[in-house]
Amino acid sequence: MAGQELELGLAEIGERHGGLRLCRPGAEEAMQRSLERYGQMSPVVVIRGQEGGYELIDGFKRLHGARQLGKMASLKARVLEIGERAAKAAVLCLNWVSRSVTDLEEAWVVRSLCREDGLTQIEVGELLGRDKSWVCRRLSLAERLSEEVQSQMKLGLLSATVGRELARLPRGNQQRVLEAVRTHGLATREAATLVDLVLDAPRDIRESILAAPLEALCEREAHKARKRDAQLSDAADRLKGELDWMRTGCRQVVAAVNGKGIEGLLLEELVQLSRPMREAHAAGRQAVRVLSESLVAIREAQNVGGVQQGRVGARDRTQARSGMVAPQDSPPSPCEQKHGGQGLEERRETAPGGP
Repeated sequence: MAGQELELGLAEIGERHGGLRLCRPGAEEAMQRSLERYGQMSPVVVIRGQEGGYELIDGFKRLHGARQLGKMASLKARVLEIGERAAKAAVLCLNWVSRSVTDLEEAWVVRSLCREDGLTQIEVGELLGRDKSWVCRRLSLAERLSEEVQSQMKLGLLSATVGRELARLPRGNQQRVLEAVRTHGLATREAATLVDLVLDAPRDIRESILAAPLEALCEREAHKARKRDAQLSDAADRLKGELDWMRTGCRQVVAAVNGKGIEGLLLEELVQLSRPMREAHAAGRQAVRVLSESLVAIREAQNVGGVQQGRVGARDRTQARSGMVAPQDSPPSPCEQKHGGQGLEERRETAPGGP
């Protein structure tokens, strides 16, 4: 792209296309130091503005660095005589060679060409030298991100990598996850894992993950470190890992309560613990119900040779609910061992002075 070179005052250069590029504070500080030490080494690229003046399409870090430096009144600029659509394409083309443009910036340019300039995806592909599937993927990326997240990225408050991970979430969940990432100071890889956890988790426990993301990440790492059982399929091995984690967690809770337990805790502490206790109790009851149904269904399938002939299905578990009995092959709980086989409800009924 040839063009006339001019010396332009900083005030003459507009930034109407600045919203198509990410703001990187660290890179701009480095550019400011380079300008102070070496001066301007290459011209910025501009087009003529529709209402006079010039609009920048390449060299945003140089312009910002010169303005922050305060010692430079002008910049060398190369003027391209091209239209608005070609200018947006040039925002990408001039940076593809140096690989300094991200997929999110590509997405913003594609969306601008489609939504503001009215081009079809095929026309955008021809303008940028890309196929339609590439255009479709970039457009989808730009439109999956919420406006709040995109505005923070354009201001340099959010990295492109974290933004890309957030784009995998529904728009309504992105801001809440971003708040958790910032509040707990999560690194990029941790943020990506947190997004995985939120996507995989049932809706009713997502908030508990976001309230304590560091604990959730530690549990995830413990699962990954577990040695895989080669005799099981991937799905069965994942379920085994969840069951191992549940067993360990339940034993830890029992040990904590049966140890010092709630004795010696302040009333204010007990009030704060009441909510997580209720949530853990509800989750535990649900887990017991589901596991009991599954164990009954497995026994029924074994009785008729179902395990050898096929898999236990949802219908088997549903049929097991009507005649469900508590599984007898699991060891007694520490509470039952301590009180001679009596469960909590039995001890309540026989306690002196009890209701």
